Amino acid sequence: MSCEKVLNENVFGGTLLYKSYGKKEVLRYAELNVAKNGIVGIFGLNGSGKTTLLRILSGLDGAFQGTLYKTDFEDVAYMSVDSLHSPEMRVKDLINFYDTFLENQRTEKIYVELQAARINPNAFLLSLSTGMRQYVKFLLTVYSGASVCLFDEPLSNLDVNLRERVKKTLIMEINEEKLFIVTTHEIKEFEQLIDGFFILKNGKLSTYYDCEEVVEMTGKSVGEFYKEKVNEKNY
Repeated sequence: MSCEKVLNENVFGGTLLYKSYGKKEVLRYAELNVAKNGIVGIFGLNGSGKTTLLRILSGLDGAFQGTLYKTDFEDVAYMSVDSLHSPEMRVKDLINFYDTFLENQRTEKIYVELQAARINPNAFLLSLSTGMRQYVKFLLTVYSGASVCLFDEPLSNLDVNLRERVKKTLIMEINEEKLFIVTTHEIKEFEQLIDGFFILKNGKLSTYYDCEEVVEMTGKSVGEFYKEKVNEKNY
């Protein structure tokens, strides 16, 4: 397996990305190239390869074939679906840990948002609910200072209040110099936030769909369009 990395300041993603585990193909020459601004969704059923794709894009998985476009992996933050490490740590210890090697982390903003969400920075991670730990991961990602943030199921396990805080933060933090990529099953929650999306099915990534064009041309919501496409036998 080989991986070619090409610097490109204006485009994020990769082309002809192929990944397998033994004989099982996870990605079958997926191609994702997006400008570094806005919010982009990647939708797909369970097992379609979404997490694998994000791990490749984040630099955590280098065992793939294809060409990866990037500026610097230090400028890419990734919110995984995995549990936070070292659950015996306090929230503030985890924040300080990331602060030591993230030059542009907005630590003060993280504390402000924790207070607003009524999460005690002195609390042990193990004592927090699953949703609270998920929200801490989100804050560490969105306020990391990275220009590209990858979010894998950011609304998972969150109550209605934290879900609204996540969506509001994404809107407030996105600008022309940032790109947020979100994988999610919660399409209805995100269809008003994202600019466009890809559909990943059986390891194959669709072309990019512009949300406004989808609604105007089909008369369907993004969620309805996705459901129709993902269930097409020949898609």
